[in-house]
Amino acid sequence: MEYNLNKQCEKCGEKIPDDFVNLLCGICYQKLEEESAKKLEEDKQNRIDQAVKNPDSAVNPEQVETREPIKEGGVNLELGSIVPDPRFGIKDPNYRENPEADDKDQILANLAQFIYSHEPAKKRTGKMLWYPQRNMYTFIKNYCMKKILSHPQYPKHLWKPKIVDVGCGSGVGSNIMSQEADFVWGIDKNDFSLEFAKECFTREKNGLYYSSQVTFDNFDIVNDTRETEKFDIVVAIEVLEHVYDTDKFLRGLIRFTKRDKQKTPIQGHDATEFFISSPNRNFHKIRKDHPNNEYHVREWTSQELTELLRNYFTEVSIMNQKGEPTPEDTSVDEVIFFKCSIPKI
Repeated sequence: MEYNLNKQCEKCGEKIPDDFVNLLCGICYQKLEEESAKKLEEDKQNRIDQAVKNPDSAVNPEQVETREPIKEGGVNLELGSIVPDPRFGIKDPNYRENPEADDKDQILANLAQFIYSHEPAKKRTGKMLWYPQRNMYTFIKNYCMKKILSHPQYPKHLWKPKIVDVGCGSGVGSNIMSQEADFVWGIDKNDFSLEFAKECFTREKNGLYYSSQVTFDNFDIVNDTRETEKFDIVVAIEVLEHVYDTDKFLRGLIRFTKRDKQKTPIQGHDATEFFISSPNRNFHKIRKDHPNNEYHVREWTSQELTELLRNYFTEVSIMNQKGEPTPEDTSVDEVIFFKCSIPKI
C-alpha cells in the first residue's frame, strides 16, 4: 500500500502520511514521549528524595527503593554497551547493545501521548497508543473477525479466539483485541501498569449472556515456570527489543501453543498463531550501530529478524504495521510485524 505523504513533521520537516493523528514523525514523537515520561519519572524521584530527607512528609516512606546495578555473568552491564551475542540474530559485529532495563511505567507514556495528541481546536482526538502499535492491535482485532467468519461451523456456532497479550503494559491494546475475542489475558512485569489495566479494562463473564473476558496478571514468560492455558493467538507487540535473552523469550511464547496428544503443534484453522513486532533497523531514522532508546536491548533489520524467527517457526510472514505483506529484503518501515505459526520446538 502507498501512503499519501502530504503532511510534514513539525519538528524535523520529514514527510508523514495523511492518516497520522499527530504532526510528528515516528522518531520525533517517540523522543517527545520519552522526554515526557522522563520528566514524570524525575518528578517521582524528586518526591522520593524529599521523603528520604524528611520522612514525615512522605505519604508512604516504606515504598522508597534502593536498586543494585543490573548484572549478567558477573559483569556490571550499566557501565556500558554490550557486544552482541550471535545467538540472538544481530549480524553486524560492530553493533553494540544496551543492558536490559526495567521498562518504564507504560501508563505515563500513554497519558503523555493522549494529552499531546488531544487538540479539539484542530479536531484531533487523543490517542493512548503510538500509531504503529494502534495499527497492529487493530489489524489483529480485524484478523480475529475474519477467523470467526471463516470458522467451519459459522454461523451455527459463534467461535471466538483466546488471546494472550505478552507485555500488555497498561492494557489498551488488550482492550482493542478483546472486541473480537472470547478471552484476552494481558501479562506484564510492571505492577503499576497492570494496576491501571485491571482498573480500566478487566471484564469477567457473568454467566448470563455472552461477553468477552479480559484479565491481567504479573507473569514473566522468560522466568516463570507456572503452567498456563493454551491460546489461539499469542501477541508480543514491541516487546522483543526490550529482552536480553531472545531465545528464552521466544521459547516462552511458544509454550502457549496448542498441541495434540502427541505434543505436536496443531495445524489448520485451530493452530496457534503468533503476532510479533519490533523496530526495523533498516528505517532511515534508526541508528545502525546502537539503540537510541535506552530501554531497547537491540534492534534488528527486517532480514535479521526474519531469519531468526525462522529458527523457531515453520511459517513466518513479514508485514508492515497495517498487516500488509512486505518483502523482507526491502522493508524500510519503522516497525517490522510478523505472523508466525507451527513452532519447530
